[in-house]
Amino acid sequence: MTKWRIFLIFIVQTDLMAKQTSSIKAVGTVEKLNLYKEKGEYRARAKTGVDTERYLNDAAFANSRASSGRFGWSSILNSLVYRYVMPGCKSGTLSGLCMKKSFALVNEGISGEEVLRRLHSFLNSLNCLAISAEDFEQCLPALLREAEAREQDKQARRKKKKNEKITFIISEPPTEEDKELFMNESDDFDWQVVFAGEFPKDYEIPMCFAGRMVDEFRGLKTVLKRPREKIRDEWVPME
Repeated sequence: MTKWRIFLIFIVQTDLMAKQTSSIKAVGTVEKLNLYKEKGEYRARAKTGVDTERYLNDAAFANSRASSGRFGWSSILNSLVYRYVMPGCKSGTLSGLCMKKSFALVNEGISGEEVLRRLHSFLNSLNCLAISAEDFEQCLPALLREAEAREQDKQARRKKKKNEKITFIISEPPTEEDKELFMNESDDFDWQVVFAGEFPKDYEIPMCFAGRMVDEFRGLKTVLKRPREKIRDEWVPME
């Protein structure tokens, strides 16, 4: 367990309410811990749900993955045809109906090319398309290439491991120990920080937070001087 993880545990008091008690609060997810704000208090709880890696690889979720894949594929195919619906004819009802038909066709094992044709035929029967059957047939190869590219991109993004992101809310000047932890033990997570609290008027944000500061986070604002601003203020041009 690294010092960084110890620091995260330190800011969370594990009691019945699991309240965060340090002057440095956190909002986000780290490992199996969800840090959040509720009713004006910063709290913590264990993450719920199935881990993404387990969902993607565990045989127990094979059927769920297959169903999700079919739904995603049908959504892509539906969008490629629905884009040709004339603006005045588009509606939530029509979009939902097309999506249902697309999903039903994909579940039947029909090829993507034939799904596109049948969706076009259905919408064309309603006189709401801005492309004829002949022109649509010529566009089919390009549409199929786009559908496959979008599906591959979706799978690549799904498999890519996302860094856990945390936002720290600092309400008073951090101690030297806190700054050391941020400098040396903060590579495991994607984090940012907002300074919102009671600080001396001339307080300058420590350099260890340079590049991690945000001006606003959920209504909290950083109004302190940045390190670069300090350097720029003190810089004297050479003659």
